[in-house]
Amino acid sequence: MDMITEKGNTAIQMETAPRASVPAPLRIAFCLPEFEPLQNVMSGKPADATYILQSYIITGLHDRGHTLTFLAKRDLNHNVCTHDPQRPTVAPQTWSKKRWFDVVSRGAWRIQQLLRVPYLSLFSNLRLFDACLQCLPGHDIVYERNGLYRMGVAMACKRLQLPYVLFVEADEILEHDIMGQPITGIKRWGTKMMFQYNLNAADCVICVSEQSKAHLATAWSIPTEKLVVFPNAVDVKRFRPCPEARSEIRTLLKVYDSPLIIFVGNFYKWHDVATLLEAFAQILATHPDARLVLIGDGVERPAMMQHAANLKLGDAVQFTGFVPHDEVPRFMSAADIAVAPYPPMQHDLWLSPLKLFEYMAAGAAVVASAVGQPTKVVKDGNNGLLVPPGDVSAMAAALNRLIHDERLRLRLGQQAREYVIRQHSWEHYVARLERLYGAVIAGQPVHQV
Repeated sequence: MDMITEKGNTAIQMETAPRASVPAPLRIAFCLPEFEPLQNVMSGKPADATYILQSYIITGLHDRGHTLTFLAKRDLNHNVCTHDPQRPTVAPQTWSKKRWFDVVSRGAWRIQQLLRVPYLSLFSNLRLFDACLQCLPGHDIVYERNGLYRMGVAMACKRLQLPYVLFVEADEILEHDIMGQPITGIKRWGTKMMFQYNLNAADCVICVSEQSKAHLATAWSIPTEKLVVFPNAVDVKRFRPCPEARSEIRTLLKVYDSPLIIFVGNFYKWHDVATLLEAFAQILATHPDARLVLIGDGVERPAMMQHAANLKLGDAVQFTGFVPHDEVPRFMSAADIAVAPYPPMQHDLWLSPLKLFEYMAAGAAVVASAVGQPTKVVKDGNNGLLVPPGDVSAMAAALNRLIHDERLRLRLGQQAREYVIRQHSWEHYVARLERLYGAVIAGQPVHQV
């Protein structure tokens, strides 16, 4: 199968992201739930997609001349405050490092254990609050990626009267419910209280999808005028068609000239890999040379490997396990078709799938389930194909159509790449984020930024 080429054999001209009329450089306090996952991303170790996308934001802000201070949890008793993630320093504390505070916190924890009360992160948040009071003054704005059991940053921003932007990738309480791991009892009450506090304290809340925005407005009573939607984006220079990588990866995987379908993901419950595997089993009946490669690792991978074995897919399917994010573009270059499968769900899909934008930038023909944000990004028949969620026959038909029709496959891949270059590059994302920061600092409306 031929690889997609750029239009007219030349690279598509990328639009120049507009510069925002904000003071430069801004001094930005960049707050994350944990520090170790950010270090993992930077060193090529396994990390959740949320830290991958935060690393792109960090790079973009640095490139635009802003100064970042990173503040994140190191462990239960300490936080990191540093300008250089490679050389972290422990955040300063005052009253929360006194002996009396340690005695009280240990005593409270012993009482909680005796009463079988779960850990509620009260004293961890007080330590974070103390650290923020020392680290945040002097910054123009505070940006926080929301995390469970966390409210110390919001408390400090209210105390210091600093502009506060909260990034909410998902309602993580709802996510736990969907994964069958609900947060219950007093711990659920505490978690809801902290999340509500953060949402109320924020001057602006960044959501990743319209579905997430609607959920926060209705379930958490957040005014829509302070909710803004920032879909995920893609590094269009890193994720691109690459003939050399295509040849090398196909040789590595022993795929050679076979039709190659890929999936990239963390094998969460809402990644409907089962439907993809069942659809692929139908494909093999008519295309025995077709191959499916599933890239990534996660809790559902062992079950999906067993499902593939039960379907007797044999060597036609490969599970690679974890692949460093820097290597993922090479695998995507090798693909003819890339799939973003999601099941029917009780709730609207709230995610902004990073994989979807990366598939499109790589020039693969995309097949996606018609749920949530993918229905806005993928224009059926124009830059990809949409199929009903959980529909094995429809998925198989879409895959079969693309395997048979090379011209369609190449056209969809080319138009997908053109689309994300125009609308979903990290350059555009960070330029818009910069304008948002400027609006928040100036006390201007944010819902139209």
